[in-house]
Amino acid sequence: MLLPYIFILRLNTLLNPVGYKPHQAESILMDLLYEFLPNSLIQNIIANILIFIQVLLINQIFIKNRISKEITLFAGLLYILFVSIISENNLLSPILIANTFIIVALANLLNTYKLPNATVYIFNTGFFIGVASAIYTPYFALILFGIIALLLLRSFKILEKLQFFIGISLPYFFLFTYKYWNDIKFADLDFVKEIFFRFPVLNSDILFIFYVSVIFLFLCVAFAVFNYPSFTSKKSIQSQKKIDIVYWFMLFTLVSFFIFKTNSTIHLISLSLPLSILIGIYLSDSKRIIFNELIHIFVIALIFITQFKLINF
Repeated sequence: MLLPYIFILRLNTLLNPVGYKPHQAESILMDLLYEFLPNSLIQNIIANILIFIQVLLINQIFIKNRISKEITLFAGLLYILFVSIISENNLLSPILIANTFIIVALANLLNTYKLPNATVYIFNTGFFIGVASAIYTPYFALILFGIIALLLLRSFKILEKLQFFIGISLPYFFLFTYKYWNDIKFADLDFVKEIFFRFPVLNSDILFIFYVSVIFLFLCVAFAVFNYPSFTSKKSIQSQKKIDIVYWFMLFTLVSFFIFKTNSTIHLISLSLPLSILIGIYLSDSKRIIFNELIHIFVIALIFITQFKLINF
């Protein structure tokens, strides 16, 4: 039922489709993709299907790694809500595409825990982080996250570090090969100056309801941080370590927000993955069913209000 739920929740993307237009500073991969997919409606249909695939992967991570005591699908449901809560993000954007590879990277990363020979998983973690960062530049910060996470999960040996960095470099090798073959510059210094070490800019001419959505998102971040002890208590050491990895991921998404020049609104999608898992833990263990359903209804109402601009101030 999650696929029709996604299409209903993001109904406005089908009724009033808006296509994503790549900016000059974005990846050449995205230029090629959007040149191949110029139709706005097709872009939005693909975005909804992509979210469904991401939801399946997140639910698999949540259940397989026993992050919560109960086996539930709350994490996937929450991901749909978080990725849709800001109407301006309802596009087939580079970060949404990159999230697919980040989710796969996280799944491979967690599989390395207490595994004597984890060569394949370590290489795959680096490779998919590399692909994601080639698509959406701010995810380049997650390379450091990958190193820290592997150090927390296992005794990260020198050979394994080499495997990780080979995985990261491989997508860039293919990308530079393509640029060389087509006589395109490997790097542009003006491009680098525009990307690094800029503070994000929030527009002031946005409807008030937009800020309600953003505030709700950051309230969820604060809720997850303050409930760290309850999320990790009475959990196995394995589950605690994997929950710690999700917190580290959330930290690096926020760090990349300030290090890289980003579209501030679209970058908030990066919080959807860690928040869906962390708030999913709360919902799985919570007995406050009526209260949780009321919050669910509130978020759905907020999504429809922002999508259809039912409040014009």
